Amino acid sequence: MARVRAERTAGSGREVGADRDVRMLGLALVVGFVALVVLRIVVGDDLRARVDEQACAVTGCTGTGMAVTGWALVALPAVWAAVTVGLWSRLSAVARVAALLVAFALALLGWVHVPGKRSSLAFLLAGPGAGAMATGIRWAGIGVAVAVVAATVAAVRSAAPRAAGRPAPSVGVIVAVVLLGSVTVAVARAEPTPVTVATAMPERTFRAAGDTLTRTGGRDLRGCAGVLADDDLLAGCVRTVRVSYTTDDSDAVVHLAAVLFPGERQARDRRGVLRRGTGQRGVPGEAVALSSTTGSWVLLTSVAHADGRPIAEPDRGHLLWAAKQVAYRFIGRQVGLLVAPSPADGIGPRTP
Repeated sequence: MARVRAERTAGSGREVGADRDVRMLGLALVVGFVALVVLRIVVGDDLRARVDEQACAVTGCTGTGMAVTGWALVALPAVWAAVTVGLWSRLSAVARVAALLVAFALALLGWVHVPGKRSSLAFLLAGPGAGAMATGIRWAGIGVAVAVVAATVAAVRSAAPRAAGRPAPSVGVIVAVVLLGSVTVAVARAEPTPVTVATAMPERTFRAAGDTLTRTGGRDLRGCAGVLADDDLLAGCVRTVRVSYTTDDSDAVVHLAAVLFPGERQARDRRGVLRRGTGQRGVPGEAVALSSTTGSWVLLTSVAHADGRPIAEPDRGHLLWAAKQVAYRFIGRQVGLLVAPSPADGIGPRTP
């Protein structure tokens, strides 16, 4: 009798402990959800911008890197939550607190990237890698939804009586296959970001406003070392696209260095410290130097005569016209709309 009483007491203790674990987990979920709502409202926009900027800096804003980042922002919180719930009863008190804190952080990072009813990913995300990141987020959502359905079906089937010798399907394997499939599709469907010569200025020759410009050189840089005489002026850059174009009369040569920064704020700040007329390093002969910003890019343009002769005042208009055409072409690739410039303020073709 004493042994039976002891076993009943032990069983009752385990049930009480299990109930307490469930209540603690439920309370943690409620408190965490309320905190998530508050933090999304208070710091959501700033947090999302910082995460996206850091992702751009780490991945170089490539399509593959930004797509994987977007996928991870949605998929990792779901995976972590499932693992935490599954292992909850086996975790120590310290491990539970740590698991909940990690889950909270991942959920917050993911949620600030999920649009509401009156918003969209196109509105939330910005920068050259926005499209690729949006693709990753969408396919992660699809993957998580399919994984939940597949895991539920597998769990139900594994609980049903099975014929001898037929193993039950592994829920973990099914979920892993579904999620890996979703990230593979996301990477495959992500559009290349216009951050290289091949994607930002793909045409070797293009026509704009009646002129023909031909690329004479182009290269990609990770970072921006050597673009200016003082590299510190462009501190914090991610990558650089450098191209040179000449006009159809072979008189003007345009050298464009487009320097990418993690965000628009950094680009404006870097542009603000540049003195007027700051020219690119390595441009031969006398040149007219300009700088401007478009989105997260700082555009450094130098234009000169092809033979390097001094620039007379009457020549500035048509030289700057060639520079304007190249800059417009680059900007058009960034925004997805190619528009030819119009003559204005003395800047226009040599023979209007």
